[in-house]
Amino acid sequence: MRPNDKGIRARATARQRREQILDTALDLVVAHGYPGCTMQSIARALGVTRPALYEYYRDHEQLLADLVAREHQKAVELVVRGVAAAAAADDPERLLSAFLREYLESVVRSPRTWRLILTPSLGAPAQVRDDIDAVRRMVLEQVRFAVRSLPAPFGGPDTDSEMLALSLIAGAEAAAHLVLDDPARFPPERLTATVSSLAARVTRSWSR
Repeated sequence: MRPNDKGIRARATARQRREQILDTALDLVVAHGYPGCTMQSIARALGVTRPALYEYYRDHEQLLADLVAREHQKAVELVVRGVAAAAAADDPERLLSAFLREYLESVVRSPRTWRLILTPSLGAPAQVRDDIDAVRRMVLEQVRFAVRSLPAPFGGPDTDSEMLALSLIAGAEAAAHLVLDDPARFPPERLTATVSSLAARVTRSWSR
């Protein structure tokens, strides 16, 4: 064994253990909200003592902050892709339906991630709530930029970008809840088809 092999393996094991801890915390937040995710409940679910968790995380706040950062990064990446597409869009109708389809398929692929994102931050430590609020503000600004980039009737400089962005985010979150809670009744294809149909009607009415 080379001299540094043991250290490399130890670091890999520590990373894997942190991921296991975060996965367990994710399950607890999804099932019971932030108040149900404590160091004690995580330790119990993992079958370890609470002091063992402090080998990897200095406190409960750091653990939840890492969890929120890990899961919200997936949402941020999705929004950034959507904004880039909007900036280059010449067919907003197709863009809206394509982005919704990608978003809802992401919800289907990673239901726990999106349940966490949609979980109210009530009961989370103050710093974690601040982190969640910061991500939501960033997403709102990204969506506002996308709205301003879209041609009429879906966007443009004369549009109330904040109001429309908030409406789009609320609608997307409502659609995600439907997919998560009753996927057989509300598959992504059904919701995407509805949005595409409405967008087409808006386009035709505006063009007259």
